[in-house]
Formats: sequence, structure tokens, C-alpha cells
Amino acid sequence: MEAVNKGMAKGAIWTIMFKFVTRGIGLLSTVILARLLIPEDFGLVAIAMAIIGALEVLSAFSFDTVLIQNQQAERKHYDTAWTFGVIVGAIQAMLLVLIAPWVADFYDDQRLVAIMYVLALGRLVTGTANIGMVAFRKDLQFHKDFQYEVTKKLAGFTTTMIMAYTLRSYWALIGGMITGSVVGVGLSYLMQSYRPRFSLEATGELFHFSKWLLINNMLLFLVHQSSSFIIGKIGGPHELGVFTVSNEISNLPSTDLVAPINRAIFPGYAKMSSQLSILRQGYVNVFSAITYFVLPAGVGIVLLAEPIVHLMLGAKWAEAVPLIQILAISGTIAALQTNQGSVYLSLGRPRMLTMLAGIHAALLVPALVF
Repeated sequence: MEAVNKGMAKGAIWTIMFKFVTRGIGLLSTVILARLLIPEDFGLVAIAMAIIGALEVLSAFSFDTVLIQNQQAERKHYDTAWTFGVIVGAIQAMLLVLIAPWVADFYDDQRLVAIMYVLALGRLVTGTANIGMVAFRKDLQFHKDFQYEVTKKLAGFTTTMIMAYTLRSYWALIGGMITGSVVGVGLSYLMQSYRPRFSLEATGELFHFSKWLLINNMLLFLVHQSSSFIIGKIGGPHELGVFTVSNEISNLPSTDLVAPINRAIFPGYAKMSSQLSILRQGYVNVFSAITYFVLPAGVGIVLLAEPIVHLMLGAKWAEAVPLIQILAISGTIAALQTNQGSVYLSLGRPRMLTMLAGIHAALLVPALVF
């Protein structure tokens, strides 16, 4: 277990480094784009991404999580997971093309048609990514995961900046996403020697575990994306753009510190799952570390929201200040709860996650509509 603990610690360091680097790139991108684009541009893309998220969650089987949790996973499991990825990606792309005109009519903005057509192409490409990349996380080789994610992020950032300066349009955001998808797929085959094959041999085994993850992902989608649908419909692209950027800024210190830690500890928890006393102690240690970082960071955002907005985004984003303060409090509370999910998954109890997500959605969505 000492080797696992060391692997988890190194993995946490690499994933935190990754998050700081990518968040730094994302923050720089947001600051620059906030001055080159208008809130409406962000709102349009947020609407399209919410639709894509809805389609993705309907087929979010989280096979990568299943492969990491199953310490005896064989080639048939990896090949089946990849095959479903390709099939689902193609179906999602086709559905995006079919519903694009309806979405544009619903939001009364025909620009969404072209946006969704292009994003459909990106979803088709992403579905072909090499499933063998999961092995880097499963074997706690997070330095390779770091190289992959950072390279992909830099490619998207470069394209976004070039297009933003030349077009001054929401197409800069779309171009960066597509570039990141294409580069990510290419890298997945360059960095990992595993070559997947079409197979459905392990379908039953994968779905036995992932059915609960699918339901859980649907509920989490309601929790995280219902605001985009409601604000986009009632307030329009401008209001949604303000909310989207506010949410991005407010969660910088909380979610961005916790997400990489959870990404690193889950494979370690899976290896500890047969020894509950060790797993319990590991959970307490990680929770303590998360609390130590998240609480001061969340409070700092609440207190400094106004100067942050004026320095980073400019005067035209002044209405974001109270939103950032409220969302920072919410994000801090949410960040303190995320570690428990990795424990339930490592123990092979995804049903617990689904129950918790159901309670959250049942409370949040009606309140948000009201």
C-alpha cells in the first residue's frame, strides 16, 4: 500500500500541476476574450454546449471509470468500451445535425444552426479517441496524462486566440474546441501503443456497473446544466453569457483545486478497496487536504470579486460581481463533498452516488425554476 500512496501523491501533484497550467491558459483566454468578444458570444456557445451536454449525458456510460475500477480488466473490456465510444459519437453527431434547426427556433437565434453543425463534427471525431489512454490513469502514470491534456489545451488556445483577433466572433470559441478535439484524438494514438479493435464481447460486464453511472451522469447534468437552459431561455444569450463567465471565475480556486486531486486519488482508492481501514484513513487525509485549500480560496474570491472583475474582465462585466460572490460560496460547499464519490466508486457502489445526485437534483431544479 505504500507504493499506492506514493503513486497517489505523485498523481495528485501532476494533476494539480495540470489543472494550474490548463486553468492558467483558460483564465488568460477568458481575460483576452472578454475584451475581444461580447457576453452574447459566450451565451450562444453556452447554449450549444448545453445541448451537446444533454445528448452526451444520455450516453455517458463512463466506461473509463469502469475500466479503472476493475483491476482485472482485459482487452475485450477495452475494445468494447472503444467500440461504444465510436458508435455513440456517430449517433450524437447525427442527432445534433437533426435537431439544430429546432434548437435555433426554440431560442429564436438562427446562428445556432451553423454552430451545432460544426460542433457535431467535433463530437464525431472525439468518439474515435484511443481508449488505451485510460491505462495511464489506472497505472498512476499521471505525467503522461499531463502531457496529453496540456498539449491538447495549448492547441485549442492557440487557435482560439488567432481566430478571436481576426474574426472578433463566437467562431473563435468554436474553432478552439474543434482543434482541441482533433489534436486530442491524434495524440491518443501517438502516445499510447494500444490499438483498439471493434468488439462488443464484454458488453454485459461493462453495463452491469455503468448503468448506475449513466443515471448518475444524467442527474448531475440536471444539477450543473439546468441553469444554462433556464437562463438561456428566459434571459437570452447576454444573461447566460454573464452567468457562464461568472461561474468560471467563481470556481477557479475551489473546483480547480479539487478536481485534479479526485482524478488522481480514484485509481489509488480502487487499489485500496480490499482493505477498508486503509481506505478510510486515505479518505480522511484527502478530505483534510481539500478543506485546507478550498475554504481560504473560496472566501478570497467572495471578498475580492469586485476588483477581480474590473481588473480581469473590464467595466462591461460589472453585473457579474454579485453572481461571482454567490457562486463562489456554492462552489466551495460543493467542492468539499466531491471526495466521497471516489470512495463509493472504488468500492463498486455507484448506486450510492446516484441516490445522492437524485436528492441534489430534486432540490435544486425546482428552486432554480422558481
